[in-house]
Amino acid sequence: MNPEKKLDKVLKYLYAEFTEENIKFQHSKSICEFGELNVNPAEAYMILNKLNSDGYVDVLESNEWCFKINYNGILFHRNGGYQQELKDLKRKRFKEDTFNIIIAVGTLLAGLYAIWQLWLEIKSVC
Repeated sequence: MNPEKKLDKVLKYLYAEFTEENIKFQHSKSICEFGELNVNPAEAYMILNKLNSDGYVDVLESNEWCFKINYNGILFHRNGGYQQELKDLKRKRFKEDTFNIIIAVGTLLAGLYAIWQLWLEIKSVC
């Protein structure tokens, strides 16, 4: 399972807890277990720490292994999460690459036309 799916799966579980009005700090390992994500405790902590650094979950000050979803996480999940963000990024890159190719082809055609016109001008003078 790729990292985006893991992050989205954890967000989905935390969002479900929010919809059931069960917003409380939970240990990172239990979040991943209840979210049906089979990872070791260290990876569970890394996943939730990533969500925390991105601003989608809050960490309990007295226990750095306990997390809960915040409002940014709720909105991010409702907008499609990391997988949607990845799709949007790929779409944006494709559009930019296509635009750059069109610009390059247009520049090449303009250069060839200029060389052609120069050649015609030189030929008419001689």
